[in-house]
Amino acid sequence: MPRIIYKNDNGKRLRSVTTILSSELGWNKMPLIAWYTKLAMSGQDPYVELQTAGRIGTLTHEMVEAHILSNAFGYHEKKIDLDKFSTSEKAQARIAYKSYCNWYDNCLVNGKKSIKFLETEVSLVSEKYQFGGTFDAIAEINGKNYLIDFKTSKSIYQEYVIQLAAYRQLWQEHSDLKIHGGIILKLSKDEVAFEEKKVLIKDLNKGWSLFKMLLKIQSKKEKYGGK
Repeated sequence: MPRIIYKNDNGKRLRSVTTILSSELGWNKMPLIAWYTKLAMSGQDPYVELQTAGRIGTLTHEMVEAHILSNAFGYHEKKIDLDKFSTSEKAQARIAYKSYCNWYDNCLVNGKKSIKFLETEVSLVSEKYQFGGTFDAIAEINGKNYLIDFKTSKSIYQEYVIQLAAYRQLWQEHSDLKIHGGIILKLSKDEVAFEEKKVLIKDLNKGWSLFKMLLKIQSKKEKYGGK
């Protein structure tokens, strides 16, 4: 997916949710450092592996988006340029996509489909808090609306809740549609399997409080010339 540039009403470029989390959140660095070290000691290039993981995630998201557009909105025109990806990347993305399909097919109540996608890949800007972001999807499941984030990472990390909370804030500034909770859906790219984490409103509220602290840190850094 092309990189999205977020700007406020005055044309000022804004940081994204993921950029703010990456630059301002300290506790998520140690697992990444340990992962880098492990790969480097085994003779692998961590940067190449990180790029590969990102590309697999990108392709998986494109495949999931195409499924949602086709099934929920009857839009069949989304084209995916598979030539941009290696054979290995395509193979792992297909496994992750099958993991998503497995989850989707399991959204049943009394044998009937209990999920209806309402939005997918929506990019928004907060004029109040001056940041932007793009969330994966909103779906009505068993009569309640959930903000959904698809992940192809090895684990479900704490910062994902903060990320989802920031997306909820963006949505609330632009829509009256009530969000009843969040779902972080980890899609395995090694075998057809998924892990679903439901995020309660109280946890989204806590996550938003933490994200606002990160916004304050960012503001202080910019005031004193930091990046």
